[in-house]
Amino acid sequence: MNQVIVTPIAPTSSGLDLSATSMMGMVRYAGVLDIAFQPIVDIHTGRVFGFEALTRNVQALGFSSPTEFFDRCCDDGQLAAVEEYLITQAFDKFVRIEGHKTLKLFVNLDGRNIMAGPKIGLVLAALRDRYGLTNANLALEVSERHELSETEGGLSALLHLRSQFGSLTLDDFGSGHANLQLFYHVEPAILKLDRFIISSIGSDPKKVVFLQHIVRMAHLLGSLVVAEGVETPQEYYVCRELGCDLVQGYAVARPTTALAELELSYANIASLRNQDRRKAESDVNLIMGQLDTTEPIRINQDIMEVFDRFKLDRERTFFPVVDQIGFPVGLIHERDLKVIIYSMYGRELLRNPRRQAASLAAFVKPCTVANVNASTEKILEIFSSLPESEGVLIVKESQYGGFLHARSLLKIINEKSLQLARDQNPLSRLPGNILIQEYLAAAVADTGAGYHFAYLDFDHFKPFNDKFGFRTGDRAILMCADILRSAFAKEGRFVGHVGGDDFFVGFRNVDPDAAVIEVREALAKFGHDVESLYPHEDRRNGYIKGVSRSGQSQRFPLLTISGAVLHKDENRKLPSMDNLSALIAEAKKAAKQSPERLVRVNI
Repeated sequence: MNQVIVTPIAPTSSGLDLSATSMMGMVRYAGVLDIAFQPIVDIHTGRVFGFEALTRNVQALGFSSPTEFFDRCCDDGQLAAVEEYLITQAFDKFVRIEGHKTLKLFVNLDGRNIMAGPKIGLVLAALRDRYGLTNANLALEVSERHELSETEGGLSALLHLRSQFGSLTLDDFGSGHANLQLFYHVEPAILKLDRFIISSIGSDPKKVVFLQHIVRMAHLLGSLVVAEGVETPQEYYVCRELGCDLVQGYAVARPTTALAELELSYANIASLRNQDRRKAESDVNLIMGQLDTTEPIRINQDIMEVFDRFKLDRERTFFPVVDQIGFPVGLIHERDLKVIIYSMYGRELLRNPRRQAASLAAFVKPCTVANVNASTEKILEIFSSLPESEGVLIVKESQYGGFLHARSLLKIINEKSLQLARDQNPLSRLPGNILIQEYLAAAVADTGAGYHFAYLDFDHFKPFNDKFGFRTGDRAILMCADILRSAFAKEGRFVGHVGGDDFFVGFRNVDPDAAVIEVREALAKFGHDVESLYPHEDRRNGYIKGVSRSGQSQRFPLLTISGAVLHKDENRKLPSMDNLSALIAEAKKAAKQSPERLVRVNI
């Protein structure tokens, strides 16, 4: 049986002895165990937000996984000392990373040590001070593996830890049976999604729905979302589209024990982003044009300096507040400061150096945070969740980017609506030819994703229009537009109106069989619903009488739609726009001759 033998760190009057002497001989296998770092980066730019410290080389000790190793340590009564040693190693390596002062160290904490008492907090505080870090540099990861929120002592210990370090990170969200309860009580600053939710999400619509609602809930409650375990471009694209803020996994970089291999920005993420430039990017320019980039107040700033800021800028009623590494944490309002400044001995208390930092933090109020790359609709949704909010704090490359006032957000929405109106089909209000061409151009450039293009065209529309008039013809077109708008109101779908009775549906990272099924169902619904536009006799007959192009009397079937679905596999390049147009024309012709009025073509 493998056994871990350690010598606990000796307590001192300051709470913990972290001297080199006490570390020597602490773990029998100290020369074997190592710490690897894996980057956690901005999902839009690849800029590093922080590094997660991961235990390595437990296999060399005869254990199959870190989990088995820590469980054995617990059985042997050595868990606390082993975790102290590994956390110390993580701190020691982290501070040797260039630019670490502006980054976060993600540290996994074993719930059994948290429930054992305040010692783990003392360890972390001592290491923080010893290595010259701040609370803003620490992202303390906790999970529900040991059911922390289900015991009064465990929950109390968690809340004490959060109070001591300002925030916690909730790990493996979606795996524990009580994660929602833990989320409710801890109010994490960062939420890390379990790999189960991310795995194969591009081909699992159910997971897409789960992730969509988790991200929305997290953002409404002020948490950043980390997509953990992202391995493929497809998983990355879905996570980014659904609003995840940060990404971690093999798609970024594998964990490494070699500090020289770590980077501060990962170009492969920027490359994936550039391959997938969407219409939403225009929102960045709209947002930046309305952003208030006033200098924020830092959480550790002298509170008397804050008074001076308000005195110098009398028009301002609040300022954004950021932590020591520049990430926004909330707002500080002049009205809240007045409560104490006008109280007896208020100024004297605030001038006390020991109280200033704590006093400033006490005045900071939460504020919704959104990434500058988010769509204005998502930002508006986040803002609307807090009716008393003055606006939204905007993050750009994991740093404070500015403040978007409520009135500015309304201007952006109005400007975007005007732009959209110019690009819409005037009858159906669906995106018109300009947006369809932009979608296709983006698909041509996006070689890393699978696309499907459905081109839909009415059958026998001219005799219908000739017999019942343009008004009824427009009703049929609007009916089709409404059916398509409803049927494809999902992530990864785009609906456009080419003009007249021609429509377009684009699918990105959607299973090809699922795309064909969705198109078939939409065509069938139109064929059923459009019969309501015919007189009873025509519906009974199943045809109308009209005049052919040669002037002869002829029977024409009731309206249907033909559809051609063109598939482009992942990592396959689309043909040029001219060649694509020729393929579309040929496929539409084949669809009209098909008994099902639907064909699929691989390109």
